[in-house]
Amino acid sequence: MSSLYIGLMSGTSADGIDVALVEISSSTFRLRHFLTYPIQPSLKQRLLKLNIDQEVELKELCSLQNELGQMFAAASLALLEESSVEAQQITAIGSHGQTLYHAPEVQMSLQIGHPAIIAKQTGIQTAADFRIDDLAVGGQGAPFAPAFHQRLFQTDETVLAVNIGGIANISVIPGKTNSTSPLSGFDTGPGNCLIDEVCLQKFNQEYDRNGQLASQGNVHSALLQSLISDPYFLKPAPKSSGRDYFNLSWLNSCLQAFPNLDDLDLLATVTELTAVSIANEVNKIQTDYSAPLWVCGGGAYNPYLMGRLQNHLPQARVISSREAGIEPDAVEAVLFAWLAYQRIHNLTVPLKDVTGAERDVILGGIWQP
Repeated sequence: MSSLYIGLMSGTSADGIDVALVEISSSTFRLRHFLTYPIQPSLKQRLLKLNIDQEVELKELCSLQNELGQMFAAASLALLEESSVEAQQITAIGSHGQTLYHAPEVQMSLQIGHPAIIAKQTGIQTAADFRIDDLAVGGQGAPFAPAFHQRLFQTDETVLAVNIGGIANISVIPGKTNSTSPLSGFDTGPGNCLIDEVCLQKFNQEYDRNGQLASQGNVHSALLQSLISDPYFLKPAPKSSGRDYFNLSWLNSCLQAFPNLDDLDLLATVTELTAVSIANEVNKIQTDYSAPLWVCGGGAYNPYLMGRLQNHLPQARVISSREAGIEPDAVEAVLFAWLAYQRIHNLTVPLKDVTGAERDVILGGIWQP
C-alpha cells in the first residue's frame, strides 16, 4: 500500500525551500505536488555569510535553528493547503535541513532547522538528521542522491546522473543486468554556488537566468586552469564537499593573480568550471555513451550551462530529468520524502559504496508531533 510523505530540501544556494508531496510504496513513488517556498533575502544573506565566514555566535546559531524550523514547518503547511491534503493524511515529513558546515574529515555535518519544531508546528512526525548515521560508520555523509537516482533512472544498462545544485554530484547507476557493479557517486565540486555568488556580487542578481549573462562573456583560460587545479578535483572518490569550501573566499584567493578581470568573463569562467569539473569525472567513468546522462537540480534549467556540459561531452546525450517524468528542481525534495519512508520503515539506505561507510545503515531520527 502507498502512503503520502512530504520531502523538504533547502540546498547550499539557500534560494528557497523545495517541498514535495510524494505517494510512496515499497516499489513505486509518484510526485503529487511540488512548490518552492521562498527564503527571506535577509535570512539568506545570514546563511550565506556563515558559509563564507565560518563563524557564528551560539545565540545566532540557536536563533537560526528556530527560524528555519519555523520556515520548514510553514513550507509544509503551504504545500498541504495548495494540494488540499490534511496533515493527518501524511505519514511523515523528511527534512534535509540547511547545511551550515560539512566536515567528513571529523565525521560531522551540521544541518539546522530543528525537526522538533517542524513536527510540533505541523502535527506530522518528522524524520531528519540523516547524514550523521553514515558519518558515524566512517562514511562521507554525502551525497545521498545516488541511492535515489538508482530508483529513478536505473535501466538494464549502466547510466549516469548528475545533480547540479549549489554543489554538483554524480551517480553511477549499474544496470539491472550487471549485478556485480556497485552503486557509486560523489560530489564533483561547485554546481551553481559560485555562479550565484558572482551574480550577486557583480550584477546584483541572485542567479544567472538561463545563463544569459555568462553567455556574453569569454572563458579566461588561465583562471580556469588555476581553478580546476584545486586539490579537491584531483582527489579520488569517495569525496564530498560543500559551500563552506567552494565559496567566494575560495574564488577570491584564486583571483588575486588575475586583477581587472571583466565581470562577464569571470561569470563565464566559473560556469565553465562547473561544466568542466563534471565532464572530467564523466569521462573517467563512462566509455559507452549510448545511455543518456541525466541532469537534475537547478542547473538543468540553465541552457547555457547544459550546452557547455554537452560541448565537453560531445558523444553523450545530456538530458534533463524532466524527460524521465520528474522536474529537475523537485528531485532532491522527493529524495528526502523517500528517506523519510526508509526511516519510518527502518530500512537501510544503500550508500556504503558511495560514501565509503563500513556498512549500509538506517539513516536519521524521528521527532513526534
